[in-house]
Amino acid sequence: MDTSLLDKIVYAFRDLFGSQNFALFSAYLWGLIRCEGRHTVTQIYLAGQPQSLYWSLVKFLSRGQWDHTMVVQRLLGLVLEYLPEWVYVYDHTHTIKTGTQQEGLHFFRNHRYRKRNTNQSKFHWGHQFAALGVVGLSGSLATLFPVWVKLLAPEALGASALAAFDSLVAVLPAGLIIFDRGFNNRKYFKALLAQGHQLLCRARKNAAFYYLPTPADQPPKGRHKVYGQRVDFRHWTFGRWPASLPGKKWGEVAAQIVRTRMCPQPVQLVVVRRRPKAHKPYHYFMVYTTDLALPVETILRYYQIRWSFETNMRDNKETLGFDHYQVRSERAIESSVLLCFVATSLLRLLAWPAFQQAHTTFLPSVQQGVKEMGIHWYQPAYWTLGLILRYVRQHLFSVSISQEKTAGKENPYGFAAG
Repeated sequence: MDTSLLDKIVYAFRDLFGSQNFALFSAYLWGLIRCEGRHTVTQIYLAGQPQSLYWSLVKFLSRGQWDHTMVVQRLLGLVLEYLPEWVYVYDHTHTIKTGTQQEGLHFFRNHRYRKRNTNQSKFHWGHQFAALGVVGLSGSLATLFPVWVKLLAPEALGASALAAFDSLVAVLPAGLIIFDRGFNNRKYFKALLAQGHQLLCRARKNAAFYYLPTPADQPPKGRHKVYGQRVDFRHWTFGRWPASLPGKKWGEVAAQIVRTRMCPQPVQLVVVRRRPKAHKPYHYFMVYTTDLALPVETILRYYQIRWSFETNMRDNKETLGFDHYQVRSERAIESSVLLCFVATSLLRLLAWPAFQQAHTTFLPSVQQGVKEMGIHWYQPAYWTLGLILRYVRQHLFSVSISQEKTAGKENPYGFAAG
């Protein structure tokens, strides 16, 4: 297994840090990857085996002189180089914490208490984050690379989230950003459109859309109308679900260019209707985008892959300890979760087809990798984050540990931190 490739990827961030901070940055990333238990700073320190003291990692997270935005931009450059087709996905996520010593704690009600989890508390505390990922598309393969995360302030959640989003879209390369229906907000859309981005968002079931005004609708004097008659999509002409997309149960599709007060520009509205039973009324699903040239099949496909953000957050929490941090300050929390995103994206990049073609000596095919790891109970179609972690730990770190024990020399793979 070519270990120099991982060192080369991490070394791409070298000019963003001083010498000591880069050693700690490398040690923290390697510790995240090597750690198989709870990903607290203590466990990461023990797994990474740095040469520095334990408190050096804590100080690196809380007081290290390095710019989060520059790290995000460098990570985006590394990822986008190998993605011929990609879109952004923006959403909020939260982590559950105990105690009151950490900054930025939110109060969350446990709405599942009376449904299933009756042994849980009716409320809990935690942190809420704004996060963005890049979904890479290659044929039927869609993989999310998490690249940016920001801790939101509980005392002014709306203002904090909008300010974080404004700072984000100003430094991103222009692209299409996918939102869930909770982000039908004109302020968000106005900010991203001003920076040259496009949006794709699901509409609420009670959202109002209007036809473009015709010349006959315009008054002879005064301000011209922007909105025409209100849309009643129940009377639209619906066609069959596109054959190129999975999910024939979705039913029929219709699309038109309309206006909405949620967005300052005209949008392409796509409506999907399906009837669960013949005697039941239709169920409607609406999604709209400011990219008026985007085909209907592509719009539906892009929104279908938005769910990869949710599954990726679950993978981060289960395998890389996104929610296991125990640091207290706001700066340290943001640093730890951002480095978790960096480690996830770099690991996912190792299994990306275009990256594999450029570097053919790192990961084998997924079938060969599963065979080498002794997994016989299922046959995955592609490399998941859990499989990549298991393969890297088994083939890379087991070799490095045995070499350290026999030779007694400094770790040759970049785990050491000055």
